[in-house]
Amino acid sequence: MPNRNLVYESLVLRARESPAGARILCLMTAQEGLVDVFVFGGPKSRLRSIAAPYSAGRAFVYYDPVKDFSKLSDFEVIEGFSGLRESLARIWAANLVAEFLQRTSGGGGDYVTVLGLALDCLRGLESISEEKAGYPALLFLWRMFGILGLMPDPDACASCGAELDADASVFYSGHGGGFLCQACENAEFQSQSSPAIDLEAWPITGGAHRWLARSMGLPFEEVLRATLGPVSLDSLKALLFGLARRAAEGPLATLASGGGIL
Repeated sequence: MPNRNLVYESLVLRARESPAGARILCLMTAQEGLVDVFVFGGPKSRLRSIAAPYSAGRAFVYYDPVKDFSKLSDFEVIEGFSGLRESLARIWAANLVAEFLQRTSGGGGDYVTVLGLALDCLRGLESISEEKAGYPALLFLWRMFGILGLMPDPDACASCGAELDADASVFYSGHGGGFLCQACENAEFQSQSSPAIDLEAWPITGGAHRWLARSMGLPFEEVLRATLGPVSLDSLKALLFGLARRAAEGPLATLASGGGIL
């Protein structure tokens, strides 16, 4: 008989109300990825108040295998991330993290790593200044592409394999499958009647390219110490948000509602 009492290491991503008045939470868990659980009780319920979006901790869940029904019995908060709610930019970035995880089925399988990455991002959002709140979300997306197997190699041309200068501007081509060296970029444009044919094409500055290349092997918090100028940051956002839509296989409501906040 399946175990009816389960414990998840989890992060609350979303809360919505059911037609019957119960709250339904979407949890990102280390054990099973995305899990939906019901929370009962009125608006003043203790459990409703502590199991709020972006609270992280242990979720104690009762599962009824006959009805295929999961109910939150208790929640032990380990990290509340209350500072996120004090800034529009931070909460917007956290919303992007939550939506991306939901749209990519919790990262597709490596749930422990994905949960750890999401928590690193939220910690970064709480600790960083508001004007830099975009960086943790951008780094989260970049590393998620690696987990999902969608990260373009910033060190080599996707077409000819030539080594790319990390300090040089490069061109990302969806048609070409990654970053292109200057020669392959020129060849691709010459082979098309119009550059607009490649709808997934973004140039990025040398600064943005360097940020991507050097962020690979560093701890999350160390990467956040590096900042970019406005032009480089804009090119980085265009690329990563475009790749995020591709990974989600469609538009992301968070980006449509206010990508300019970052």
